[in-house]
Amino acid sequence: MFKVRKIAGIFVLVALLAAYMRSSESTKRYVKHLLKQVPYLPYRYFI
Repeated sequence: MFKVRKIAGIFVLVALLAAYMRSSESTKRYVKHLLKQVPYLPYRYFI
């Protein structure tokens, strides 16, 4: 079961990377900006 999860996780990461590479410049900027905020999201909404 662990191997299936590991392979599925790798597949999901590759699919997300492919989707990111195919996206437009404005979408890439949006994703980069969102990823910069990820460390602060739990403090902003859950504390």
